[in-house]
Amino acid sequence: MSWSVSPRLKRNLIMTGLVAALVSGLCIGLTSLESHVHTMPRYAEVLALEWDNLPDWLRLRENRHILKTLTRRVNLKRSDHRLDPQLAERLGTTLLDPGLGWVKSVNRVMVRPDGRVSMRCQFRRPAAWIQYDRYCYLVDAESVRLPGRYDFNECINSSLLMISGVDSRPPAVGQVWSGADLNSGLKLASLISERPFRNQVDRIIVANHDGRKERNRPHIELATDRRGSRIWWGRPPEEEYGIEITANQKLTLMETLFRQWGRIDLNRAYVDVRTHPDSVVLPAQMSSGT
Repeated sequence: MSWSVSPRLKRNLIMTGLVAALVSGLCIGLTSLESHVHTMPRYAEVLALEWDNLPDWLRLRENRHILKTLTRRVNLKRSDHRLDPQLAERLGTTLLDPGLGWVKSVNRVMVRPDGRVSMRCQFRRPAAWIQYDRYCYLVDAESVRLPGRYDFNECINSSLLMISGVDSRPPAVGQVWSGADLNSGLKLASLISERPFRNQVDRIIVANHDGRKERNRPHIELATDRRGSRIWWGRPPEEEYGIEITANQKLTLMETLFRQWGRIDLNRAYVDVRTHPDSVVLPAQMSSGT
């Protein structure tokens, strides 16, 4: 039995072979070209990391350690290549680890033709110190714990307010530090931080939050920089319910004391700002809280 291939089929077979050979040659050529390009001096230079659009607080000398920590975590290697298609994704992913703490989101990672790797992130800014036992911890405005555990003496005289008396234990870095007492303290800290009397407030004491220890004692107190002095603040902001004057009225009253007398505590052991928008109460001596 014999068979023969038609001229048309022969042409098709030949064309298919030529196309396959061409594609194979092209792939080999492109691979070789890519390898050649990767070895060219201008593409083999060590990449440089830069932080784009940094907030002012991260530019301060005392916060440089934060950027150093983040740079180490990015781990831009000498062997990293600007033509690596996975490079930007890899670098951005390293900063999204919640345990890193300082980065809320990664907005953009750009590998530039000149070898600079530009990273733009949204950072978690410290909002207050939280004192727990003998140590202090940093949290941001969303109650997320930031890295570090500090001795109490390292945290005094800081530009950040301290909140003491929080009931719940510190969570892991990058996790929300839950608790109504802590949230109330943070809310109050944000209201006080820009007031002219800010430097006279030493701590926000929330140990009696919601009257959990003594129903008749102020729920929140402010310790001033005069040893032993307290401002009886009372209920958390927006939780006065007509029982006390509003937070804004209390702040205005304290500003008036500051302007007229130079001291929000009037050099007294206790000043009660809970009741009247235009006057204070000077209660009888009583033992101080936490």
